[in-house]
Amino acid sequence: MVSSSFIATDLTSGITYQFKVESRNSYGYSAFSDSIILLSAFKPDAPTSVTTANIGDQVKIEWSAPVENGSPITAYKIYI
Repeated sequence: MVSSSFIATDLTSGITYQFKVESRNSYGYSAFSDSIILLSAFKPDAPTSVTTANIGDQVKIEWSAPVENGSPITAYKIYI
């Protein structure tokens, strides 16, 4: 039996890839399947250069934005 799965390797983060599949038997190839488009992205790196400053009864926290790894960062969480 022929495998009905495929693992794409060595994808580049931030690049959009398009995949489609065709089948073949002894009479030839089929038409292509519908295309599937996917953005190759990974979890972002951790923020760096975290600093704090006391401002009266408040604390200001600043950091350098990390590498996004292919998908824009949409939020940060602060844990106390």
